[in-house]
Amino acid sequence: MGQVYLTGKTTMQFAKELSKNYFCIPKSTEMARGDKGSILDGFHGRLNDHIVIKQRNGKPVMCFYPKGKKVKWTENQKKHREVFKRATHYAAWVMSDPEKLAFYQQHEHDGINAYNLAIADYVHKPVIASIDLRKARGTDYYLIRVHATDDFIITGVDISTIDLSGKRAVFKAPRFRKTDVWLYRISSENLSTIHTIRALAYDYTGNHTMKEYVITPDEAMKRLPHS
Repeated sequence: MGQVYLTGKTTMQFAKELSKNYFCIPKSTEMARGDKGSILDGFHGRLNDHIVIKQRNGKPVMCFYPKGKKVKWTENQKKHREVFKRATHYAAWVMSDPEKLAFYQQHEHDGINAYNLAIADYVHKPVIASIDLRKARGTDYYLIRVHATDDFIITGVDISTIDLSGKRAVFKAPRFRKTDVWLYRISSENLSTIHTIRALAYDYTGNHTMKEYVITPDEAMKRLPHS
């Protein structure tokens, strides 16, 4: 399971905290109130340039940051706020699309709604755990195996090969049964001309993750077809 980009929590942990403490963002100064004992209990200050945490009557309250105040952000903070901004836009789009809304509604549980699940899904990217090559038994082919996971769903995996001249070819890898493995078959002759294998895994939000497998000269020689 991957780590959420903004908070270090997993997707479901982040979605649960969203639902518990600030499940919606109405068009008003006060956004939502949290309960005593939540992760925001005792915390006050800016969360980003849009949100500020205040303590009222001993409970945390999320509010929009007052306009007119200039804040100097680090590059990392700017990056984080931009990701969260895009995530809320994506969640709003999900709420207006019946098909996408139904996808997240089927994952609702313990008070975690589709809106927060969509945000949590967006701030996670798919994880490519590994890329490896395995000889297909009894054939002159190798299998490029990509192990990719996501907390919701992997919608597809592209495998591209780059040969010694820099020429690139892209293929759609089929999923192996109902596992987290995607496979592409390549002949040992073609494999001997390739120096890089690149995999891109896509999730439901459209985000993707890339991982490369570099074939060393020694490894390429071992896989040359033998007469």
